[in-house]
Amino acid sequence: MSYNETKQFDVIILGSGIGGSILATILAKHKARVLIIDKGNHPRFAIGESITSHTEILLSLISHYYSVPELENLSSFQSISDNISASACGYKRSFGFLYHQEGKEQSPLERIQWGVSHSSHLFRQEIDHYLVKLAIKYGAKLLPETNIIDINIDENQVIIKTEAGEQFNSNYLVDASGHNSIIAKKLNLRENPPRFKNHSRSIFTHMVGVKPVDDCLQVNRENIMPWHQGTAHHVFDGGWMWVIPFNNHEKSTNPICSIGLNLDIRRFPKTEIPPEQEFENFISRFPSIATQFETAKPVRNWISTNQLQYSSHSCMGKRFFLLPHASGFVDPIFSPGLIQTFMSIIPLAALIMKAIASNDFSTKYFAPLERFQQDIFDYNDRIANCTYIVFTNFNLMNAWLRVWVLQHIISGSYKLFVGELLGLLITDYPEYKANVEFKIKDLSRLTEFDYLKNIDPRPQGWSRDFVEEAIAEVEKV
Repeated sequence: MSYNETKQFDVIILGSGIGGSILATILAKHKARVLIIDKGNHPRFAIGESITSHTEILLSLISHYYSVPELENLSSFQSISDNISASACGYKRSFGFLYHQEGKEQSPLERIQWGVSHSSHLFRQEIDHYLVKLAIKYGAKLLPETNIIDINIDENQVIIKTEAGEQFNSNYLVDASGHNSIIAKKLNLRENPPRFKNHSRSIFTHMVGVKPVDDCLQVNRENIMPWHQGTAHHVFDGGWMWVIPFNNHEKSTNPICSIGLNLDIRRFPKTEIPPEQEFENFISRFPSIATQFETAKPVRNWISTNQLQYSSHSCMGKRFFLLPHASGFVDPIFSPGLIQTFMSIIPLAALIMKAIASNDFSTKYFAPLERFQQDIFDYNDRIANCTYIVFTNFNLMNAWLRVWVLQHIISGSYKLFVGELLGLLITDYPEYKANVEFKIKDLSRLTEFDYLKNIDPRPQGWSRDFVEEAIAEVEKV
């Protein structure tokens, strides 16, 4: 694509993953001049595939707040299947935990399974591709396969120079590039070591030939529903494994199953063993897990990480902001990454549009969101840290997971649905049924400090006291 006509933009976004593309779509929809720069291209492998009811409500909120009906397509299994692709999602009707003891078959007495609505797993390769095309449809420019060699941010503008010798200017910069954030590196934003309590590493890939979980377990007639129709977590002292199938519904033509082994790095330090061999060695300790992978084969190279956790002392500055994955990361347990990304995008998009309109990009307007984002990192870290602690014992895990689901439902899903989404659904319903755009909303409320309290997932009142007491008790362990 040629950029000869202009190299001046309102906003440049680094990274065309799910966060960068959604933000670009919103801004372009509302007439901002947006450039997305990415060192890669689409479609491409990505993880962060499991979503919760909280995630779906946030996606629906973004769609209705900013009048982008196509984003509503991501808010349920049926809408993804009907409007994007049946192969772009797995079917999710449960959220379950199977506790394993070394050398023993998994016991029916050490299982926890919760039913959920007709939710989904996101096959990110197709979902991210859909979203970047949506951003382009609304007018954002995409510069793929582009290496940036320099970024200069001063009082008046952002200047980006590429390896190809091009220069692009903008009024504001959003870093959505993830762990290898150019801005974090250039401005020395990373905390070393990271401030988080949790310490974990991961080994992950996509596989075919993974047996359904149900075929590898002793029969339990009290199951709410098949384990294969959901996100299954194999849990053991020192870590856990995700099993996310995309071949678990009748419309699927996608044979992939996403697999990730997550280990407390203090208990299981990284070795020089190839990751595929390390994975096989580890699961051989647990007969029921090993059975599930007897016929499994990876379809791409295994990825083995060092410590997953990273943090930044700041995620904003004059004319720039880092989305959560560029700023920090805790752990994939309970899928907090997408939740936090979407929570940040909602006010950030409105703040940027307000700044463009007034030509005032003062950091004071973005500072409450920066503090909010940092606070959510710290809260998610405390939850993850406690979760790894409770993996030492099934009964402790059983008690803790009920605390987690309580705060997730009350402070996340229920509060957002009743307090925010329900009114928007009622307002937009006639337009949605008529397949035309949602009504344009007054977005000024999204820029106010009080709005952050409405989307804050941390418990308040009696539930806050209850969760805080539970965290304190677990940390004593």
